[in-house]
Amino acid sequence: METSDRASGVLRQHFDQHRTQLSRSELAVAEYLVALPIDVLIFKSAEEIASDAGTSDATVIRTARRLGFSGLPELKRVCSRTMAKTIPTSDRLEQRFRGTGSELPKVAQQMFATAREVLTSTEEQFDEQMLSVAVSLLEGADTVWCLGMGTAEVEARHCAMALSRAGLRTRWSGASGFTLANDLLDLRASDVVVLFNAVHETAEFSMVASQMSEIGCKLILVCGVQLRALYKDKVDALLTCIGSPSKLASWTLGAIVTGDMLAYGVAVRNQSRAIETKRRLAGLRAKAERRN
Repeated sequence: METSDRASGVLRQHFDQHRTQLSRSELAVAEYLVALPIDVLIFKSAEEIASDAGTSDATVIRTARRLGFSGLPELKRVCSRTMAKTIPTSDRLEQRFRGTGSELPKVAQQMFATAREVLTSTEEQFDEQMLSVAVSLLEGADTVWCLGMGTAEVEARHCAMALSRAGLRTRWSGASGFTLANDLLDLRASDVVVLFNAVHETAEFSMVASQMSEIGCKLILVCGVQLRALYKDKVDALLTCIGSPSKLASWTLGAIVTGDMLAYGVAVRNQSRAIETKRRLAGLRAKAERRN
């Protein structure tokens, strides 16, 4: 059985389970989706599917929900997991080239559409209470550590900078291996760690999470849906960001916005401190410009 067939099998199961609940137009959309190879489906927007199935994009979105998903983005993510696990990265890149074509204006529009999809999906996972808990933890920290695991170094650095401008003392690291282990020696129980990790539970990630527990410092995890399922009861606060199976837009988009929400949440609760920090930053910049 081909990988795309196996991935589509997930969708077939949902289709068989819910087909009797579908209207005629929704049934047409569902049958079209089931027939699509998954490496084609992940590049299709709701508008494109609607055009191909002879219906509206609203019907496409409604069909995805009737099939048991939160929407079309989750349908594509869930159905693509088998493909992601079994196809080498280089082959997936070739699939992406086939899926997008080579017309740059068209590719740009696909990327903009995917970026909107990533942010919309992340917003759908937004937990107001969890954000409030995370901000409260940050307010009480001696030092806030922003750690980026795997490819999440940029997100950690951005978050650390934003929090420092809100008046918190921060450190950041995108290190791994022995360098990361050395960084963790400075952690104290009064510190809070904001840990960014998109997808995988690596041995290094497990080590860091375990170390936080041993030290007694609080841990805020910013992650994807798979890690959320594993760690939702093991950390002090968890915020979910969504990526795209097509990889035309990055998980980083939602993680950057999440870091900004954390920083602004701290600032708005401690406005005098944030304003004074901004003034000091402006003064330092002015001195630097005069020296140049």
